[in-house]
Amino acid sequence: MIRNYSLTHHIPFVGRTKELVDITGRLTNPECRLLTLTGLGGSGKTRLAIESTKNVLSHFPDGSVFVGLQPLTRSDLLVSTIAQAVGMTFYGEGELQSQLLDHLREKTLLLILDNFEHLLDGTDLVDQILNYAPGIKVLVTSREALNLREEWLYPLKGMSTPPSVYMYTTALEEYEAIQLFVYHARRIQPNFDLANEQESVIRICIMTAGLPLALELAATWLKGSSTAQIAREIQSKLDFLSTNMRNIEERHRSMRAVFDQSWRLLSETERLVFARLCIFSGSFDVTAAEEIANISFSSLAALVEKSLVQMESSERFSIHELLRQYGVEKLEEYGETYATRARHGHYSAQLMLHHETALKQPQQLETMLAIENDFENIVLAWEWSAQNQQLTNLHAMLNGLYLFGFLRSRYREIIAIFQHTLEQHAFDAPFLGRLLARRWGYLHWWFQEDYQEALVGIEKSLTIAEEQNNPFEIAFCHLMYAYVMNSMQRYADALPHLETSKTQFESINQPYYVCWVLHRLGYVYSSLNNIEKSKDYTEQSLLLARTTHNRVARVICLYNLGSDYILEGDYVKGKQYCAEALHVATEVGHQGQIAHALSLIALCAFFQGDYAVCQDYAERSHTITEAINMLVFQPYSLCLLILLACRREDYAEGFRLNEIGKRHNTNAMGYQLLYWSLATLSCGLGKPREVHDYMQQVIQLSDIDTQLALTMWLVPSMAYTFIETTPEKAVELIAWIFTYPDIALNWVRQWPLFERLQTRLQAMLGNDSYQLHWKKGQTLTLDNIKTTLQTEFGTMPHIENDVSRQQLLTSREIEILHLLAAGMTNPQIASQLVIGTGTVKSHTLSIYRKLDVANRTQAIVRAQELGL
Repeated sequence: MIRNYSLTHHIPFVGRTKELVDITGRLTNPECRLLTLTGLGGSGKTRLAIESTKNVLSHFPDGSVFVGLQPLTRSDLLVSTIAQAVGMTFYGEGELQSQLLDHLREKTLLLILDNFEHLLDGTDLVDQILNYAPGIKVLVTSREALNLREEWLYPLKGMSTPPSVYMYTTALEEYEAIQLFVYHARRIQPNFDLANEQESVIRICIMTAGLPLALELAATWLKGSSTAQIAREIQSKLDFLSTNMRNIEERHRSMRAVFDQSWRLLSETERLVFARLCIFSGSFDVTAAEEIANISFSSLAALVEKSLVQMESSERFSIHELLRQYGVEKLEEYGETYATRARHGHYSAQLMLHHETALKQPQQLETMLAIENDFENIVLAWEWSAQNQQLTNLHAMLNGLYLFGFLRSRYREIIAIFQHTLEQHAFDAPFLGRLLARRWGYLHWWFQEDYQEALVGIEKSLTIAEEQNNPFEIAFCHLMYAYVMNSMQRYADALPHLETSKTQFESINQPYYVCWVLHRLGYVYSSLNNIEKSKDYTEQSLLLARTTHNRVARVICLYNLGSDYILEGDYVKGKQYCAEALHVATEVGHQGQIAHALSLIALCAFFQGDYAVCQDYAERSHTITEAINMLVFQPYSLCLLILLACRREDYAEGFRLNEIGKRHNTNAMGYQLLYWSLATLSCGLGKPREVHDYMQQVIQLSDIDTQLALTMWLVPSMAYTFIETTPEKAVELIAWIFTYPDIALNWVRQWPLFERLQTRLQAMLGNDSYQLHWKKGQTLTLDNIKTTLQTEFGTMPHIENDVSRQQLLTSREIEILHLLAAGMTNPQIASQLVIGTGTVKSHTLSIYRKLDVANRTQAIVRAQELGL
């Protein structure tokens, strides 16, 4: 066996499990004679080749030979270098290459040629070895492929890293980049604890893209820096990744040295186009590369072969983030940064303009995925255009970004982009108006609790649109104005804006947006308890959504119609609409709508007696709403989980769920459901006064003349409130519950609490009286039930005198409440009262708690009702 001590290594081999298996399989495959491991400098090609060799030595009787080529300066030195490594001595005057081939002809060994990229004009020798020595298998490491017919390629990327700081699919320690960094970290800090450092460590792994050398260099800084400091430094400057360790090769002592070596191997033309490509953020396709970097496909392929550009898929390419930083520096040296960014901005703007049209056509799904692929570049182009006042680009991109935001559930991200732009830059009126409308409109509707600023923004954008006489923007602003009115529960005030928007969009032939207005009209009429008009407008919108391929509007129409049927007690039809909504939402990938459809199907399952399905769907919905913080839909799943907990008498769980709930004020049905569930929970907790209060809140939001199902849902809680004061009524209502032919009440019939209540009432009244009222209850009609509900719970409690009213709030809280009603912000209130903003916030939260509201709008309305 030929022994070669270069194969030993003092540092343990970490990770690369899949790569080891793959390479071992190729080395033992008789058809593979030449295997080339390609990759960026520092990706661990040499070490992986050495470790792979250890697994296959039994297949090579003459052993393995490691030939380090890095010191060679000319390819004509290859023959003598390989000869020395295999232990042969040249003789006589014969041609040296022939002597080497003769020596290898009878051998069965693995020849490892390490760092071949600077000797590519010597590939003929490798070809000759393969032809003349059939027992030789060659394993090459190189930043560039050899391009021989026999060559099998194995491109090597970074080690596996978590996809983001906050989301990862497996245990953190199972990611190989994490393993390697932690190993090096513990060599320097023996007590290094990943649990305390995980966010910064993940950031380091992501920024280095799992490149082994970069991870090792980063870890060396732990001698005097924290992981958070290291992460910040890597993000800001490439030269940070360096070391002064004496036994690391000079070429590996910094990432800049690694990249310099690759840079020297490029032609001048390759250097320039590569530097231009580094302008991209994330991945890019061939068309973008050709347009922006002026690079041909063959030149791009050559950079891939040199491991400077990576293939992400058959159509998309990327550049390692650290190498991209290096290339951006080189582009600056060429003086081409502005021109390249200008081409990038223009290209991205035109691409987004094309996407905006496609988002409203049958190819909507494919278009959303295309935007997703280019999103980092689109945002980069937006930010550069804003900074450089490229208004043509911004106008072209604005509406497409806005549409993508709600079609893809990227509300917060798009809002943040628009808000940052508004804060950092000044624009002319036309663009400012358009940007304000999209910043404060539909996207904002899902999350904000204080809508005063939104109202100001939309009013300003509408004024600008009218001054510019822009029909589309006028119609759009009125639609956005209606969203703000909805959020403030000013449904009647939303109607004229929606009617104006509908007329304007119809006049300029914009059926896509007419569809949105129609389902908003349906929503408003539903909130005003006009179910017939709600259905009519929503059905119109659904028809238009199908013909205009507006999938998101289609989902909204479907679950709004499903909600209407559920409130009427038609759970079968309601479930059909909601099931279709779930199917389309899943197809689109809209997480918020998936969550809402799941919650409505869970609601149907609850009333159809399928509690296991209800639990499953409600939990799935709740998980999504928590993950994306979409508070508007949270009450649906939350109420069901509370009801299910009550049904199994786990009141502690019900109480816990209520405590984690976050209130939001944009959905009447959501509040009806939540207050109903809290009334039910209060029954289980033995709090009749709270049951009564929650019942009143449900009735205030409802029209029980049209919402048949809601009436039935409330009867159990109503019965509970009568037990102490009017037990006869309680018996009658319980009798009605147990005899009314509707499975929607089965959950009450199976609730142990109501079995105990019957026993208790029988003891209170005596058997004869109990039976008499039980029989009377069996004859009750829904009209009787409605009358009782309206009589007992139809009005909010009145405070008898001014003293009682004032005792609800402190004098300071009343003072702050008046200023809130005047439209002042927390900082403005703090300034006027000469107190801290935090103090204002504390008083405001106390006001909300005492008035049992969620935000200032509700606080003002409630205060007016109480005469405060």
